[in-house]
Amino acid sequence: MVRYGVIGCGNISKFHFHALKKLGAAVTYAADINEEAARERSAGTGAKITADYNELIGSPDVDVVVILANGSIHKDAAMKAIARGKGVICEKTMMNNSADAAEVARAAQKAGVLFFTSYMKRFFPAAEKAKELMEKLGHVFSATVRSYQAWGNFYTPEHGWDLDGVLRVYGGAIVKCAASHMLDMTLYLLGRPKSVYASVDFYPDTKFDRKATALFEYEDGMVASFETAAHPLKKIGYERNSWDEFIEINGTDGRMKLSTVMWDHPENNAALLTFYDNETETETEYRFDAMNPFDAEIAYFNHCFETGEKGAPNEKDGFAVDALIETIFLSAEQKKSIPVDWRGIDV
Repeated sequence: MVRYGVIGCGNISKFHFHALKKLGAAVTYAADINEEAARERSAGTGAKITADYNELIGSPDVDVVVILANGSIHKDAAMKAIARGKGVICEKTMMNNSADAAEVARAAQKAGVLFFTSYMKRFFPAAEKAKELMEKLGHVFSATVRSYQAWGNFYTPEHGWDLDGVLRVYGGAIVKCAASHMLDMTLYLLGRPKSVYASVDFYPDTKFDRKATALFEYEDGMVASFETAAHPLKKIGYERNSWDEFIEINGTDGRMKLSTVMWDHPENNAALLTFYDNETETETEYRFDAMNPFDAEIAYFNHCFETGEKGAPNEKDGFAVDALIETIFLSAEQKKSIPVDWRGIDV
């Protein structure tokens, strides 16, 4: 049985712990600077508790290191785990810049360890069906991607957020925290663009990005339009609950639209996929049962660790999102289209 050590026992960890417990996986260590949080999250697992994640990584009782702490420790924890030959599950975003992401990806590949980046939205049945249906679209000529999240009204002075605190903990705001999942979905379904032309809107006199718009330019001339924003709109989106996130892809033989559900309440509704077939001139709705994609993701990762099977989203996928994020900000700064530097990390 694969033995897991979890670093970081904050809000996101409850989904990982739930999935590990549901799976019946062995959680042998939990680390957090708040030991009480680690004790509470890992209750019922028999995990040892520590405030020092180095102790967890060095333990012979840990086979896989799950990195859920804020981005500032991702690289250190990942490199130390890889050096000890341990598998890694790393929450998004993988690193805080593409250079670090490339370094970690190369280290994982050289060591031959399994490394996964937690982009759980790939595990919605609707997303898996969308991937399957891509070939039926014919020649893809355009796409639109949106990630709108109701963080509040950041277009007036009274937002009430600690902006510096968000940047300190997460290394970014709406693009990094909110949009990264749909950037991964774009890469998952459409592949890597050659260049990016972007505009980023920051809260005045800060580096807190509240909105970003980008064009992803592909080798064959296809362009995907992407936008993400923090907003105060309460009843918009597929579920009419403020969450407005989708990817729509147009091809010569059809159109496909995948709408996701609010990330921390996936039990309320299923992600929705619609597919228009131009030959039959009919549209099909693919409605699946509501499910928690974290559970499916962790079950799949665990299978890979047990069997040694390589899978995705892996270190290359985590790196690709980090490279895309970096290029969005670089393009916005230079006010021109910028080629994405994939740093030799292949698809």
